[in-house]
Amino acid sequence: MGYFNSFYQQDLRKLIPLASEIGVNGLIIPDVPHEEALLYKSLFDANSVANISFVAPTDSEERIKEVVSDAKKFIYMVAYTGITGSGQAEDLQPFLASIKKYTTTPVNVGFGVNAATAKDKVKGADGVIVGSAFVEILLKDELSYSQKIAQCSELANIIKNEINS
Repeated sequence: MGYFNSFYQQDLRKLIPLASEIGVNGLIIPDVPHEEALLYKSLFDANSVANISFVAPTDSEERIKEVVSDAKKFIYMVAYTGITGSGQAEDLQPFLASIKKYTTTPVNVGFGVNAATAKDKVKGADGVIVGSAFVEILLKDELSYSQKIAQCSELANIIKNEINS
């Protein structure tokens, strides 16, 4: 996952084949709108690397249908408008239903997912995407690398257990 400029600076014609060669099967690039991502579709497809599709609560039914029509691996469902990690809560079921009526591609919910919200956010979805909760741990300067890995692993287990309980 990363912003487009960091991928673009590496020359996508070289980066995507290399990513495929080393086992990467998908990229999450949040700042590339669907229409612009289509410019790179043949490059991604030729290398069997998915460019993960995003759907947001502000998208119209027509746009949702268009975005998910050729989605690969999974769809990143943005849980709400705002910034990731802020923990905002809302009923995702109507939004999730509007996505699932157009695709059988798994839908994973991201934005605001942590140990306290994961079980609620995963309802009806195929999975959750946790980012900010791990980044918070990784940014703790007082922790060693081993401690950071241990805390991230512990958090992953807590979230998994919470979802499965």
